[in-house]
Amino acid sequence: MALCAALPIALKNDLKVIYLCRTYAQNARVIKELKKIHSFLEKFEEPVMINGLSIRGRNEMCLNETLLSLKLNPQESMTVCTDLRKNKNCRYFLNLLKKRVNVDSPILIEPEIFNQPVEADELITICKEKKICPYFLSKFLLKEMKIIICNYQWIFNPFIRDSFLQFIERELKDCILILDECHNIIDVATEINSMKLTPYSLRQCQKDLQSYQGPYSIRRFVNFLLDLLNKRKEFLKKAEEPINPKKLLNNIIIKLGFENLNNFKLFLEDLLEYGLAIHEEKLANGIFSRDYLGNLANFWLKWLETLDLDSYFFCYKITQKKNKKYIALEIVALEPREISIPILKNCHSCLNLSGTVNPYVYNHLMGLNRCGKGYKAIIAESPFKKENIRVLIVEGVSTRKEDRNPRMFTKIVNKIEEVIACTPANVGIFCASYKILQALLRFGLERSIMRYEKKLFIESPNLSATENSLMIENFKSMTRVKDGGGGVLLGVCGGRNSEGEDFPGEYMNSVVIAGFPYHLPSPRVQAKITYYDKVFDKQGWNFAYLYPAVQRANQAAGRPIRKIDDKGAIIFLDERFRDKSNWISNWLRTELELVPDKENAIYQTLYPFWHSKQIFRH
Repeated sequence: MALCAALPIALKNDLKVIYLCRTYAQNARVIKELKKIHSFLEKFEEPVMINGLSIRGRNEMCLNETLLSLKLNPQESMTVCTDLRKNKNCRYFLNLLKKRVNVDSPILIEPEIFNQPVEADELITICKEKKICPYFLSKFLLKEMKIIICNYQWIFNPFIRDSFLQFIERELKDCILILDECHNIIDVATEINSMKLTPYSLRQCQKDLQSYQGPYSIRRFVNFLLDLLNKRKEFLKKAEEPINPKKLLNNIIIKLGFENLNNFKLFLEDLLEYGLAIHEEKLANGIFSRDYLGNLANFWLKWLETLDLDSYFFCYKITQKKNKKYIALEIVALEPREISIPILKNCHSCLNLSGTVNPYVYNHLMGLNRCGKGYKAIIAESPFKKENIRVLIVEGVSTRKEDRNPRMFTKIVNKIEEVIACTPANVGIFCASYKILQALLRFGLERSIMRYEKKLFIESPNLSATENSLMIENFKSMTRVKDGGGGVLLGVCGGRNSEGEDFPGEYMNSVVIAGFPYHLPSPRVQAKITYYDKVFDKQGWNFAYLYPAVQRANQAAGRPIRKIDDKGAIIFLDERFRDKSNWISNWLRTELELVPDKENAIYQTLYPFWHSKQIFRH
């Protein structure tokens, strides 16, 4: 519907439609919808030709073996790609250039294909067969495309946006933006503006300095930082430790003998130039790698720029992966509007779509009312049949810190068992955290699941994307097992399966939200609360702590209800949802029902819902 609304305006005013999504699966769905529109318009006596292209990042579309082996971030990939092309070391790009007669000519490769909507996978398949670069083919085609489907980074990352707009030969004022699942943009905007420094990157700096006999002053700087991070990793007791940015900077200046702040800044500018010189020498010798020294200089230049701003938080961050501890020094942006407002101000118009976003919070965090354009919030009525949705808030259970004891976890498991007992096929259980997930398993959840002959699938942060996809396919396949009772997917709110996956039909009949998914009150969360209190009139706790938690619950709750005729039960298993019910998405809130803390109360409510005379879809 969003495309149908935007296309007449785009065609009338010669505008591009840029449809921004979070995942490639969502991109594919937009292309599918666009193909239906294209087929419909072809039937007119004077057909309207609508073309469109789904594109991905360089790393996802590149076929060059050298670049792919380096596993770079987008900015670094751009540098290496430029080097490969400059030295004529990319056969895929060279083959593509042979398909162009001149810079302004169309691509000589089955042009009829590109007169209709094309999905990225289709484009990559074509390019693999012809051994040409899909990434630059997509870029060369952008100018001719009326609709472009891509992820948020193409517009919200300033570094990527400048290149993107050059290829489409338009300015933002010539573009209608459609932001799908727009609640994700707030985190995207702050992540884009954040930076981190790791021991790994510093060790790579050391290698470059050793290979190219780097100046003593730079080697001493790198060694000092590496020693600092390694010591903090050993002594740091918590996952996150705030830093006074001025104090750390003064310590560096004193310990390394810089005369003053300006002298340190000049040193960083020299470091940036030296990193570039090494990079160019590597290129001349046919060596392709990241510019680690340049990245180091940019990190500290960013530190100097944001030093006095209360919209940034500075910290040491510890993460655990496979029993190993890793540390990073981080500059954390707290203000999404720094990225969002220039985009909203300069684009022709912007349509923000979400089934779970809170318009009041979103307006403030994105700066919709400060971008110089009209802003209107439309809360649409739910398209789903009331009789097909049952939404329960269960009283008497809680995952508050003080309530986390054997008795409570056993009680929660028993309540979940009531849901499983009367659900005909698949059940999703999304916990407030992995700690809650593990506690439920310790107190008998798996035994309860086996009692009803359902197979358990457990989400893990250690699973690769491929492994997780295989697990999800196996979970969905349980609806087709003739003699089985379906499957149970156990995961977390805010995880890839509670937000990035859809489970229509019987792929997930019931979903349980086990616990109120607040984040741990870490120093960065507290910093965001303090900052939002200041800029949003004492709304820090609501905007930085409560809203993200309920948003995660809202997203998980919507997994079973994806199509108009879907039937599903949503069970909020924490009494705190009762007191915060006004934050629950409107389409769920209108169907809310409180379930008392009585044995079999959930079962008695859900059994008639699932076992009345219905024909279930397979």
